[in-house]
Amino acid sequence: MEDRRLELKTLIYKISASTDRGQRLNSIIAPMYQDKKKEIETTIEKLIPLTDKLKESALEGKWELIYSSVELFRSSPFFLAIENAFDNKKKSDLFFKLHFLQVCSFGLSTIGKVEQNIDLNKKELISTFDTTIFGLTVIPILGWFKLLPTFGGRVVTLAKDLKLSKDNKLYMLLDKTKVSKVDGLNKIPFFSKLLMEKWYPVLKVWNLLPWNKKEPICEMQILYIDNDIRIVKDIYEGIFIYSRPIN
Repeated sequence: MEDRRLELKTLIYKISASTDRGQRLNSIIAPMYQDKKKEIETTIEKLIPLTDKLKESALEGKWELIYSSVELFRSSPFFLAIENAFDNKKKSDLFFKLHFLQVCSFGLSTIGKVEQNIDLNKKELISTFDTTIFGLTVIPILGWFKLLPTFGGRVVTLAKDLKLSKDNKLYMLLDKTKVSKVDGLNKIPFFSKLLMEKWYPVLKVWNLLPWNKKEPICEMQILYIDNDIRIVKDIYEGIFIYSRPIN
C-alpha cells in the first residue's frame, strides 16, 4: 500500500507544480490544461481510500497549501465563512470571481506562500497567505523598468473554537485578522503604521452587521491524511491539498 500511496502522491506533487498550485486550471484566466484537472481529480479519488485513520495528533502543526481547485485565498477561514454565509454556491462563486478579478487584474496582486497552523489543544487554526502588490509594473512594449516599487504583507486570520467531529470534519469560528510584515517585502507606504500588525475584531464586526443572519462559522471535510499531506474540501466541493512544509 505504501508504494501505491507514494506513486499517487508523487503524481499530485507533479501536477500541483506544473499548474502553479492549480491556478493555471482557473477558467477565468484560460480554459487550459483541463486534462491535468481531470488527472488530479482521478488521482485524489484513488488516494482517498488509502488514508490513515484520522487522529487529532496527525492534524497538529504547520501545513502549506500546494494545490487548490479554486482561488488560493479561499482556503482562509475568512473566505470560508463568507462562503458559508452566502448559503448558495452560485452566489459565493460569483463573489469570489469578482474579488479575484478586482485584486489580481494586471498583476496588481499575487499570492505567495499559503499556510495553516492547527492547534487542537488551544482550539485554534491560524491561516496565513503572503500577498505581493505591484510585483511587475511597466508600460507594455515601451517600458523596460519598474514604474512602482513592490510592496506586500502577510494576511493572518485566526479561527477559534476549533473542533474535529466524528465524521472527520473540522469546524471553527472566524475570530480576527491582521496584516503582518514579510521579510524581503516593503511595507505598504503611508498605511503600514495605521493598518499593519493590528488585530481586527472580525467576529465582533460581523455580528453587528444586520445582513449577517448567522455567526461566521466554517468547516472543512478531511478526505485524506498521512504524515506528509492532507486533502480537504469545503462545503461546495472545493479541494485543498496541504503538505508538511520543508524546514
